[in-house]
Amino acid sequence: MTSDQFGDIPENVKKVLTVLIGFGYRYDLRFFDQGAHHAHQAAKLLKCPLGAVVKSLVLIIEGKSEFVLVLASGQNRVDIKSVSNVIGGKVFPAKPESVLIMTGFPVGAVPPFGVEGDPTVIIDADLLSFQDVWAAAGSENYLMGFESSWLPQLAKGSVFNIKEA
Repeated sequence: MTSDQFGDIPENVKKVLTVLIGFGYRYDLRFFDQGAHHAHQAAKLLKCPLGAVVKSLVLIIEGKSEFVLVLASGQNRVDIKSVSNVIGGKVFPAKPESVLIMTGFPVGAVPPFGVEGDPTVIIDADLLSFQDVWAAAGSENYLMGFESSWLPQLAKGSVFNIKEA
């Protein structure tokens, strides 16, 4: 399926879905008039557990032009020190205007894969405890669901315990 066969959905969403289809994975795409800027909003709209919502956080590596994409369970706060230890350098949250420039997506719409810049991706181990997870699909109004076991391959990421204690 090519991106023009998706119908009347935003180009950013088509780009993300193309990654899923490229792997041959099934997905569920949902549109909401009311956008989901935060994990708790997405969970409420989807009527799913907060932990099954993927938060995509963009962190900057101090002194480098690279960024890290952290995929966290909606129920968890990320331990920045743990991420810094995994990366081997200090990290800090990117400003919203930088997120758009670095990833090609605005805050609240950053998907777990298909972003610009080929970042290092760190996946919160708790996400894999859910059969299915939900994430932004490139727009705050579109959410996609898929099997959590696919996340490391889709995101080209590594799984770590990164939640705050």
